[in-house]
Amino acid sequence: MKAILLRSILENTKRFSILALAFFSATLAFSENFRVRKIVPLALQGLNEKLTVRSGVNDALLVTLPKDLTYISGIELNLKIPEEIVSWRDSVAYMLYEKLSPEPAENEQSYYGERTHVATIPGNFSLTIYVPLSSDFSIKDNPYSVKLPSPSDFREKGIFLRFMMVMKGVPESLENSQIEITASPVLKNKGSLKLSVTPSPDEDKKYSVFIDDKPVQDYGNKLLSTGEHHLSIVSDSYRNELRTFRVEQAKTTSLEVSLRGIEPLLKILCPKDTKVFLDDNPFTVTSEPFAVTQGEHSVKFILGDYEIIKTVSAQNGRTYSVSLNVDATINEEE
Repeated sequence: MKAILLRSILENTKRFSILALAFFSATLAFSENFRVRKIVPLALQGLNEKLTVRSGVNDALLVTLPKDLTYISGIELNLKIPEEIVSWRDSVAYMLYEKLSPEPAENEQSYYGERTHVATIPGNFSLTIYVPLSSDFSIKDNPYSVKLPSPSDFREKGIFLRFMMVMKGVPESLENSQIEITASPVLKNKGSLKLSVTPSPDEDKKYSVFIDDKPVQDYGNKLLSTGEHHLSIVSDSYRNELRTFRVEQAKTTSLEVSLRGIEPLLKILCPKDTKVFLDDNPFTVTSEPFAVTQGEHSVKFILGDYEIIKTVSAQNGRTYSVSLNVDATINEEE
């Protein structure tokens, strides 16, 4: 007899829970007045931060976000469900609100806002809730998590998640139970390139920047997918420059490129104490290449009684190296 009575009570309470959820779902898009017992604040500030709070059944969680959301695609909420709520599955609902009035505050209990999502907590000891904040949110739907709609005012108001009892006849211990909530940002699979090019382009000397063969206009701080990328700078006034760089998740990669003139460059290599003449003029050899005019140039080396002359036909955009090698050979004779 007791078993039949208990089964009847459970069926009635479950029916009430389903009817209540159906009512909430039917009125999902409408604004409403409501009260909460208290606001549980949770302020996220860092990209790799994890914060844990405890919320009662009739409380509301307020997650405030970092000011810089460049690398954040959403928020992950991991709920640790107490045994009382698990035993009475679907007895507690969670609801997402936006456009709240007044501004959520710890000492404020009465609100008016638009409910955008409602569901009951299932009979599991954990629940993962995702709140996407950008189109770059990449976590796919799966049976072990719930993805909520993005609040339209999350930048100003944060994320407001309300908990509410939706089943009557539950034990008092259920009403006093606490849900442990851990919040953390979901990072985009992207990083930034901070590119600095000198000199700056002018009307007479322009250049074009390409990243992965695509033209880029705003390259001062470019958001890119993680991994290896290729940079090319093309110009009729400067030498073309090629670079390969890597982008790490949620980090900025700095790259500086100094453009070189298009005039030919010449580098001379020779042994110490060698006399060098460039176009019949004495020349002091340095370790760095130097600019010459386009056309033919002669390089004469004099080392002791040894003299050799080489001619270079220099073209714009090219670098040339002229080397004098003095070698000795050893042969065994019979």
